[in-house]
Amino acid sequence: MRRALAGLLLSSACALPVVSAGNYLPAGDLQPGDVHVSVSMEAARVLAGPSDVGDATPVPAQAQQWQVSTWFASDVSLRWQVARRVTLEGQLKLTNPISPFVPELVGGSLGVRLRLIEHPPDGGFAAELGLRFVGVSAEQELDRAQGDLTQTDVWDYRAVGIEAPLVVTYRINSLVAVTGSPFLRAYYIRAWHTQVTPTTRTQTELFWTPVLSGGFAGSFAFDLGPLELAPGLAFELATRPGKGQPTHVLFEPGVSVGMRL
Repeated sequence: MRRALAGLLLSSACALPVVSAGNYLPAGDLQPGDVHVSVSMEAARVLAGPSDVGDATPVPAQAQQWQVSTWFASDVSLRWQVARRVTLEGQLKLTNPISPFVPELVGGSLGVRLRLIEHPPDGGFAAELGLRFVGVSAEQELDRAQGDLTQTDVWDYRAVGIEAPLVVTYRINSLVAVTGSPFLRAYYIRAWHTQVTPTTRTQTELFWTPVLSGGFAGSFAFDLGPLELAPGLAFELATRPGKGQPTHVLFEPGVSVGMRL
């Protein structure tokens, strides 16, 4: 039982995704009372990894799979057009390493979209300003043994923040729409690393630290009968938590598949 539990924790994800493929969904399409359900997947940035906690000791080789800068992430989104210019949305955020490819629930978000520009029924420009409040929590555990010596390493991560995308869409016709979405994100990250041996217990902490990012996401949306397929690509300039961390330029492809109810 203990080995099975350790294996489950070992596969749990520490990647905390910042780019949501929901940004690829076109603006201006929903009418009052419409509900849109979508499932998205994207290559997402890791907001925090073992090296971000600030340990003086090097990260063990067994934890290198958590040090990669790109993981697959996914979310399940629900949008409800409550009024002509107001959309409420909620997301469940999941994430997983490339191997093993097992989605893990790490958090969610609640948000609103305010419609600034409406396109006519036959197509044209539409724009919506979004605001999301996001919370994520993840834990990863690593058990190590050498001879009679055993050690357990536990990394815990928490993140809370806001996302503010501006979604601008040009609907070419009833089948195809082009979307561009500049976005800003501001998060606070807290992380800590606990080392447990039969005789000692030590802990290193990264206290609440701001993480900022901004970029641009673009996509094409194709209406395929009842389904809407929206592949896209995001470019992002992002900081990392902790002192002296470099800023990264990231490329994050994604796709969203949705259905209007």
